[in-house]
Amino acid sequence: MIIMGLSGLPHAQDRLARDTPAIDRLDARNCQGLDSAAALVVNGRVVAAAAEERFSGDKGTGRLPLGAIDYCLAAAGIGPQDVDVVAHGFNYDRYRRVFAGSLDYFDQVLTGRTVVDGLSKHGWDGVADRFQPVDHHLAHAASAYLPSGFGSALCVVSDGMGETESLSVYHAQDGQLEKLLSQPISASLGFLYSICTRFLGFSSNSDEYKVMGLAAYGDPAPYRALFADLVQFDTETGGVRVNWPRGSLRSPELGYPKAMAFLAKAAFPVASQENGHRPEHADFAAALQARLTTVLTELVSYWLARTGESSLCLAGGTFLNCKANQSLCDLPTVDRVFVQPAAGDDGTSLGAALYASHQRGVPYVGPSSGFDPYSGPSYSTEQVHEELERAASRRFRWRHVGLTSEYFSAAAADLAADRIIGWFHGRMEFGPRALGNRSILGLPKGDRIKERINSMVKFREPFRPFAPAVLEEDCDRIFQTRRLSPTAYMLCTAQVRDEHRSAVSGIVHADGSARVQVVRHETNDVFWTLLSEVKRRTGFGCVVNTSFNVKGQPLIMAPSMAIETFLRTSMDRLYIEGFLVEKTSDQ
Repeated sequence: MIIMGLSGLPHAQDRLARDTPAIDRLDARNCQGLDSAAALVVNGRVVAAAAEERFSGDKGTGRLPLGAIDYCLAAAGIGPQDVDVVAHGFNYDRYRRVFAGSLDYFDQVLTGRTVVDGLSKHGWDGVADRFQPVDHHLAHAASAYLPSGFGSALCVVSDGMGETESLSVYHAQDGQLEKLLSQPISASLGFLYSICTRFLGFSSNSDEYKVMGLAAYGDPAPYRALFADLVQFDTETGGVRVNWPRGSLRSPELGYPKAMAFLAKAAFPVASQENGHRPEHADFAAALQARLTTVLTELVSYWLARTGESSLCLAGGTFLNCKANQSLCDLPTVDRVFVQPAAGDDGTSLGAALYASHQRGVPYVGPSSGFDPYSGPSYSTEQVHEELERAASRRFRWRHVGLTSEYFSAAAADLAADRIIGWFHGRMEFGPRALGNRSILGLPKGDRIKERINSMVKFREPFRPFAPAVLEEDCDRIFQTRRLSPTAYMLCTAQVRDEHRSAVSGIVHADGSARVQVVRHETNDVFWTLLSEVKRRTGFGCVVNTSFNVKGQPLIMAPSMAIETFLRTSMDRLYIEGFLVEKTSDQ
């Protein structure tokens, strides 16, 4: 059984641009159906999965993922005619009557026909007969529960919106998902965070992670009452209330003007980040983050008690919030947690495929070491060599030593000497986090390491924190964490132990936390080998690990992108599939 899963709404962004030609750049992602991706499941195994942004270079694109689709087919050595089912992580056609007042928009953007027609134009035959739409939140839930390895679990989905819902709760048992709660879009925690992101002068549906980072610098007290009134957990229904004034969720293409007016009256004028953030911006972010964490903790605790479960599965963009995830992982009634690494809409491509496969009696088959997020393209030594030759100039020199002890020793020596390196190996990660295959690495106690990477390599805001990658054996020495599954995928923060803060100062955020990635040999042996060599030289198997890209660029995919990004930044060396690349003195 071969199933291709897809996410995204191919025409949503074009329609938004057409209808609002003068749209503010901060509102340009205020539409449904972003983060398109493709995932291929063959006889229950995930053969390939990747987001379209990595192929097109258009960060967060929702357009038909033709590049990702072609990659998935090539990875399996098959053609379009070999695919039994095309599963799509939306099912708007089921709700057509809800959109009776905007059928033109429905037919151009929301219907699954846009995907069928797009594939047909790309040379696929008979797509309509193979097409299966999957409700958006069901696809999210399947992406978390089916690969979790849990026989039964509480499964919670929270995002901006699916077709008509924004939060759903499932009791997952024996491969089945029973829906216990569904919340309307008006109660969306995702929209709450997104609108507040826009209020702070960042791009909505894009920069929420910046607000999470900014929150650590603030004091929630000045705005605690505002958010306590705005969003509440309902102890009677087990749901959430978001008490926006009427009309606040209208006109997203104009930046939610009624919501902006409400927040401006309650707090301060709509912010701009062009000249950096002010203390009240951080306080506002801190209050928002604290309230989100509290409400999610109350909601999850309620449903754990109702179902009697101690295992928890999470998906939807809300659960890319690693600070909230830390509180959920620390709940005393929780024994196991799995957050889908591609928790955003890209992950619904995988969820739709896994759900369609499971429906047909072919369950998920995964590695014994846990869910494998490394499902993107990889490149051979020959391909990297060709790219280096193609890009050859006086700007850099290179030599090939292979994945040998000399190679790992050189990389570890560079890190120990406080150099910043690019690290490119194996298959690209699925989901937004760089997990050691497409990474920029540094020494955690390096001189001004955070400032240097932010300003000279990533070209991004100075308040942004960096995450550590740490050997499993060293994790408990440095961090206070239960080491539940989300720590393997950089989806949960942990507190840094006081006695080791100076040794890893570059990854300690303003609140004393770090978004940790625990590295095990069985999940990434190449990265593990590097960290082991780093430990031999520095005493800790821990490095700064940030995504291999610059501000506004998707995580890089191919060697050509790695070389180009290396040359345009202040990285000192590039380690790529056994090649050591360094800039010449005239660079």
